[in-house]
Amino acid sequence: MKKYLIPACVLSASVFAPLSSSSGQPTAQVLEEVIVTAQRRSESTQDIPVAITGFTGNAIEKFGVESTNDVGAQVPNMQVSGPYGEVQPIFAIRGVSMSDYNSNQASPIGVYVDEAYQPAVYSHGANFFDLERLEVLRGPQGTLYGKNTTGGAINMITRTPEIDTPFNGRIRAGVGSYDATVAEAAVEGTVLPGTLSARVALMFKKDDGYQENPLGGANGAQTDTRGGRLALNWAINDNTTAILKVTRTENDANTAQVRNEPGVDIRNTSSTANSNGFIDYTGYSRPHEDLDFHEIESNKMGPLITTTDTAVLNVTMNYETFSIVSVSSYGDAQYFQDANTDGSPLRLLEIDWSSDTVYYSQDLRFVSEWASPFQLIAGVYYGYENLGLQNIYCIFEDLPDTRVGEENSDTAGLAPFLVGFGCVDQRLRTEKDSRAVYGQVRFEPTERFGIDLGMRYTEDRNDMPYYNTSRIGYDGSPIGTWVPANSTGRDEAFTPLIVSPNQIAYCAANPGACSGTPGYTHGDYTLESQDPLEAIEKEWTGKLGADYALTPDILLYASYSRGYRSGSYNGGVYYLERDLEEAYARPEFIDAYEIGVKADLLDGRARFNAAAFYYDYTDQQFVNVVGISVFLENAGASEIQGVEAEFQYQISQRLFLNAGVGLLDTEYKELMLADTTTLANPEDQVDLAGNDLISAPDVNFNISVDWDVLVTDYGYLSLNVNGSYQSKQWFSAYNDDAEYEATKQDAYHLLNARLSWFSADDRYSLAAFVKNIEDVEYDYYAIDLQASFGYTYFLSGPPKSWGVEASYRF
Repeated sequence: MKKYLIPACVLSASVFAPLSSSSGQPTAQVLEEVIVTAQRRSESTQDIPVAITGFTGNAIEKFGVESTNDVGAQVPNMQVSGPYGEVQPIFAIRGVSMSDYNSNQASPIGVYVDEAYQPAVYSHGANFFDLERLEVLRGPQGTLYGKNTTGGAINMITRTPEIDTPFNGRIRAGVGSYDATVAEAAVEGTVLPGTLSARVALMFKKDDGYQENPLGGANGAQTDTRGGRLALNWAINDNTTAILKVTRTENDANTAQVRNEPGVDIRNTSSTANSNGFIDYTGYSRPHEDLDFHEIESNKMGPLITTTDTAVLNVTMNYETFSIVSVSSYGDAQYFQDANTDGSPLRLLEIDWSSDTVYYSQDLRFVSEWASPFQLIAGVYYGYENLGLQNIYCIFEDLPDTRVGEENSDTAGLAPFLVGFGCVDQRLRTEKDSRAVYGQVRFEPTERFGIDLGMRYTEDRNDMPYYNTSRIGYDGSPIGTWVPANSTGRDEAFTPLIVSPNQIAYCAANPGACSGTPGYTHGDYTLESQDPLEAIEKEWTGKLGADYALTPDILLYASYSRGYRSGSYNGGVYYLERDLEEAYARPEFIDAYEIGVKADLLDGRARFNAAAFYYDYTDQQFVNVVGISVFLENAGASEIQGVEAEFQYQISQRLFLNAGVGLLDTEYKELMLADTTTLANPEDQVDLAGNDLISAPDVNFNISVDWDVLVTDYGYLSLNVNGSYQSKQWFSAYNDDAEYEATKQDAYHLLNARLSWFSADDRYSLAAFVKNIEDVEYDYYAIDLQASFGYTYFLSGPPKSWGVEASYRF
């Protein structure tokens, strides 16, 4: 498998920027050849028959890309969302995504730092600093990357110090909106001539957040991130080098807060059926006339705290006709969030999330450099993850006004029966042990024609040695246990009753008399575990591809590839001990068919890359919330088809254009989920076949223009204007069925600009920028909690912001 690297529009200008003279003036109008290592060897992107968008480190710095969210807006058919902002991004590539917000789930988009897999989803935003290169591979990567890459892979390659280079470094600092401050510094140099070099990089970002809270206290959507990395490059002998990179990052800030949008009361009060009603029985209705889009009313502005420690050791032994490469990694990622999940000033749903993941891996591979039509990459892989989590869900510590009558007809439902409910204390531990052997052969019978054949065999053992769900008081005192002590046979927190409106009214007026009316289903309190569960998976993945160089500058390719995402245990809350069939989601698979073209045109001044693809997607994993229970399910069958294209054009020495477009057509072919509009019959199902997949807009588009406005002997002034567009996308598989029509984001666009001065000797630069110039209001994540709490949970994207920064190299 190979990859071509096409810079995203906001960033790619510097990737393909014309070469400059010492005066800062362009000296050529051809696009620069870009070398990448996404296929485990150094290759030109235009020679590799795989869809890739790439960003150089200079491009990342030049255009102010600060997070994975900035990248997602500029890659065709890629979206980035997330339940907790930038700390835990959820990636979607070509309609392949995940809806699960639980920390034990693996993303179908594999994230790698210096070739080491990062299993903890809350660590995926942690290493975004001091990058040499960023690569986004689209499509299943089941051979060289293996499991959990059904949608693609993201490679973050950090900077490596060069041996025998003089001492050098850089400093960057800036200020901006919401009292933002940012600072980065890096120094490197030779420690032992000819033998050892070192680099130290530091990063700091902080702001006060763009979500104001009229109730007082700190803002939401803050940033407070710190990071440091030590990189050592050791030439052990003439053939062997070892590169060690040790990184620590920390985050401690109030995360983005929920915007609570109440549902519509569809309760039929004349019926004896107890509908959960999409009734706003949180008792809170966001006052739209008093709050703007980015204001929130929150009684609890708790922090989101993450700490990620990683170490990656790459040892390469180079021989005349082959290399042996060893990549060893270790990581420890910790996560805690004190979340006001109801997005209101009342204590209706508040969750403390906590998780700790320890992981390590070893990849050992052979890379040929034969003088023959055949080339081979072959290796073995081992990975281990140990995750523990404890989540505490406190429900209705403040009861809403549940009186039934003409003036209060929108707040009833089951709320009267939750008096004194307390909190759900959920604890889980999983262990994952993965072994794989893989190989990919490249055969070039002629100079123009090539064939790639790759195979990978993976054996995964997924264990859940501990699971407990208990009920505790708001003060933390033990009350009872559902799992493993529940003997009622009901997988619910409480037993709902068929009640009349008069009974509801009586319980609302006399909550003490009805506190036990339905009856909680737990048993005696215990911290013992349910019976341990174990799943073993043995899967084959791989690729078959062919490519033909129509001319030296035009490459055509076609491929079939198979991707595999490992099965997973339900990380959500349930109330009755579940066996493996009910507690474990089966692996998901994609069979992908793709054709593409990559072409350098107009004597190297233009570049056009395009691909068309079809995915047969089976057993897609996603989370489904029913009432206050969580189900991890498989979607049966889905179908994805689409096209994408990227175009770069060096119009003149001073003007550069980059654009990308993605078109998707996605559809669930087989999907039955619970009808969450009623609790009268928990077995009610809704047929969702024909619905769009989540995070899969039909159209997305990006464009970037770079113009060297002024070029002098002292340097040059460069203006970058870039924008992106996304059509409507759904955040739920229900789409507009079962009253879920609000759980979406309508079409929107974003426009950004950056004006930079670069000195002729490239020693310093000054920049000013504006993001979201038009102050567009949009949401990047939503969860429908209508069935359980009567509202939809939205997270809003950042408003207009500005900043200035300066950098100096020495």
